[in-house]
Amino acid sequence: MTRRRRKDSQHLKDASEHLQVLCEHLARGSLDDALIRDAVSHRLEVAIDAVAKVSPELLDAEAPAEWPKIVAMRNLLAHQYVDLDQEILQNTIDNRLEGFTQLVERLHETADANERPIT
Repeated sequence: MTRRRRKDSQHLKDASEHLQVLCEHLARGSLDDALIRDAVSHRLEVAIDAVAKVSPELLDAEAPAEWPKIVAMRNLLAHQYVDLDQEILQNTIDNRLEGFTQLVERLHETADANERPIT
């Protein structure tokens, strides 16, 4: 049994949902709370992972400069979690989350447009 490759728009929908839940966690309190910090960190990591499954052509077209920095943050979250400085995560949430969310929205719009059948 072969698995069909998911569409870019499906991966981007996943990323959007993870970002929405991340914001819900932030609404409950600050990153000073270890439970919230863990939840936010995890949701950010999996949102980036979802975007990483998008076709390279789409990422190259829409996010050539931003993407390597986003991947670096994902790697920090995934592989250096124990040593992750709370200030780095806070700075990312305060100064980069909105831009990442906008990138996901832009990618999703482009993916949707590319996947629609031409009539």
